Amino acid sequence: MKNTVKKALCTFIAVIAAVSSTMIFTGCSNNGETGTSQNSTSNADKSASVASETEKPTQSKETIKIEDIDWNVDEGIVSGKKYVLLNYTNNSKFLINDFEITFKQKNSVTNEQKETFFSDVKKEFSFSDDDMKQLEGTDISMHAESNKLVDSGEIAKNINCYYYQGYSYVTNINHYNLVEPDIATIKYVGDDQKIYTVYYDFSSKKYSEEEDAEDAYYWTTTELGNKIPKPDVKIVKKYISDDEDSFGVEAFGVSSDYFNSYADKCKELGFTEDVSEYDTLYSAKDKDGYDLSISYSEDDDSMTITIDAPNN
Repeated sequence: MKNTVKKALCTFIAVIAAVSSTMIFTGCSNNGETGTSQNSTSNADKSASVASETEKPTQSKETIKIEDIDWNVDEGIVSGKKYVLLNYTNNSKFLINDFEITFKQKNSVTNEQKETFFSDVKKEFSFSDDDMKQLEGTDISMHAESNKLVDSGEIAKNINCYYYQGYSYVTNINHYNLVEPDIATIKYVGDDQKIYTVYYDFSSKKYSEEEDAEDAYYWTTTELGNKIPKPDVKIVKKYISDDEDSFGVEAFGVSSDYFNSYADKCKELGFTEDVSEYDTLYSAKDKDGYDLSISYSEDDDSMTITIDAPNN
């Protein structure tokens, strides 16, 4: 997670309206106390067969478990400001591509605690009385997610917690203490170099797994893929489009230095016309009108690459 606050805060009301029918409520730590690691053991020990894009394996495979991830949520200071942050250690043998925990309101939360919570929220985000009426009709929830690649034995630090399913940072540890863990989502790279998705329900202590898996490294077969270099990273995912006119991918495990070196390689290939260049963005066209855009995200150590064919 980035060390500077770059995301604009979106209002809770917009979030509630957008996700009221699909919102997932989740919890924090195994005992609801801050600073303690979650390492719940599942009573269900089953491995669902997972379908790749082209075939379905006939045998059970080894999968990641929540007990393989030692996680905790606590207060921390980033760039001189206090936040509620998730940290975790990957004790599995797999490369983790995405780790998310959603948090739901504890059953023990009193009306007085909720009133204090909503009063704090109104003051912090300057909501109107009408806005608060809509918000107060919902249960408290939070989430924390990181798309950074975390290899076996590595630690992911300073992952921000957010209110509900929005982008407003949680900064008050007392607010976090009103919720508990609900669902963990883990995306990891299997031995067959495909990305699998596992869910863990903290209430039932059961696992479920997505049937479909995706290739850890995706690249187009169109001519557009020959116009730019393939990123030298472990995970590349399709981004929006892949056809003769437009192609895009997201590359993960990218440093800012690698982003700059990749942009330099594209310059060497002729993308030097109509240039726009910033710390985290490079866009340009080549002499034939092919339009390239490369952007870097410090949040996820990722790089988005898109290339469009010229309009004829």
